Amino acid sequence: MSDQVYDGYFYLTNKEDGLYVTLSPPTEQGKKIEIDDIMRTLDHKKIRDYDYDLLVATLRTLREEKEIKLSEAVIVSTDETMEINISSDRLHAYVRLFSAIGEGEALVKEDILSELEKRNIAFGIDHEAIDRLIEDKIYCKDIEVAKGLAPVEGKNGRIEYLFDTQKKIKPHMNEDGTMDYHKLNIITNVKQGDALAKLIPEEEGIPGKNIFDQDIPPAKVKPEKLFFGKNTKVKEGTLYALTDGQVKIDDGKVIVLNYLEISGNIDNSTGDIEFLGTVLVRGNVLTGYTIKAKGDVEVSGVVEGAYIEAEGNIILHRGIQGMDRAVIKAGGNVMAKYIENSNVTAGGCVHSDAILHSDVSCKGEVVVEGRKGLISGGSVRSGIEIRAKVIGSHMETITNLDVGVDPAYMDELNQLQKDVKSLLEEEIKLTQIITLLSKRKNMQGSLDDNKKEMLVSATRSKIFVSNKLKNNQKRLEELTEELSHKNQGKIKVIGNIHSGVRVSIGNVKYYVREPIKYCVMYQDGADIKVTNL
Repeated sequence: MSDQVYDGYFYLTNKEDGLYVTLSPPTEQGKKIEIDDIMRTLDHKKIRDYDYDLLVATLRTLREEKEIKLSEAVIVSTDETMEINISSDRLHAYVRLFSAIGEGEALVKEDILSELEKRNIAFGIDHEAIDRLIEDKIYCKDIEVAKGLAPVEGKNGRIEYLFDTQKKIKPHMNEDGTMDYHKLNIITNVKQGDALAKLIPEEEGIPGKNIFDQDIPPAKVKPEKLFFGKNTKVKEGTLYALTDGQVKIDDGKVIVLNYLEISGNIDNSTGDIEFLGTVLVRGNVLTGYTIKAKGDVEVSGVVEGAYIEAEGNIILHRGIQGMDRAVIKAGGNVMAKYIENSNVTAGGCVHSDAILHSDVSCKGEVVVEGRKGLISGGSVRSGIEIRAKVIGSHMETITNLDVGVDPAYMDELNQLQKDVKSLLEEEIKLTQIITLLSKRKNMQGSLDDNKKEMLVSATRSKIFVSNKLKNNQKRLEELTEELSHKNQGKIKVIGNIHSGVRVSIGNVKYYVREPIKYCVMYQDGADIKVTNL
């Protein structure tokens, strides 16, 4: 079976008893015969009275070539005729040939060219297509004989945004297929100097030409403007951020906000927040959620067992109910209505009305004033001074106070002591392994491959451990010496300091065994002095 594709076709025949049409169906992919094509041909041949219903019915069921009688009339001899059709966009001209009947004469190329000239078609004439049309006698089919040149449309100016302008809030999918609703990705953070958008200039189009040899201008292109908003600037067609923060489009302008305002709670509707500026939360921060900010963090509601970290200050208007899970870290100050069952670290000062059963540590002052002014339970450490109305409780709640030493130094000292102890133990174990393997080598003359590798590995590890131990011991000595001279810290109590309070100023300790009122504690040589306010 041939794979060639043939369109359906028809032709008219005069017979003694009338006019007949032969209909041939197309191959599977070919184009079917259109009833309109047959009607137009009959119209050209001046045949008005024919069996339309029979023609339609035959075409509908046509599966093989078939001849039917259309009319009692016959077509007198007629010449070949043609029809010129022009597309609505004036870019294409088509010629449709209708066959001669009887002794009619055929058209020649000059006939077609002459007709095109009469119709003022002068551009894009396809002489090869006309030659094929004449030679192959292609009837009842539109053949393109002239083609204009369409204009090349230009491009409007546009803005190419270099950030996600259609941010969709959706949870992060973990590797195990579970969804993490803490990571909702609701903020587009940018850094100072980041490129945010580019202006793509407009491109002019190229004129075209229709088949009447008339110019076709391209559509006019529109320029675009790159509008810049708050904390942005335009340089050489590119928009840049002038500060760290959140980028967004506001009223057609790209802006960078160095603050982020959350109108409600930090919960599963927001996920965790990580922002390169200041974060303002009008609601609460629920247990298990995280805020990390390059600037400040301010919370109008209550902080539960959450994690908040800011390079600037942290302001908590209604305090922390930490449930032994809250962690607050500030590069600057921490100000909270109250601090309860929480871990708080500040590079500056800590201010609160009450600190209860919490671990609070800061380089600056710890000031607990207000209606309660209470520190009770836990540990409070300050590099300068601790001030409060009441410290401890009638129940002799154990409360640890450390002043006069930067808590970061104390943390480093404690960690160094642990590291030195661990490294000493590791050095002893490695020395034992090296000694044992060396003795075995001397006794046997050699070691098998595994033991050789073990000896080499132990020797290398000991060199590394010994060097690290030496450096840590040196730093420990320096830090110990430095801290031994820190004795400027003070504790001021404008009410009562109860039994059960343990005080450390510098390297001197003091245990409060009886309640004391209105006092100042400070280091004097090897002792801690207690004087009245």
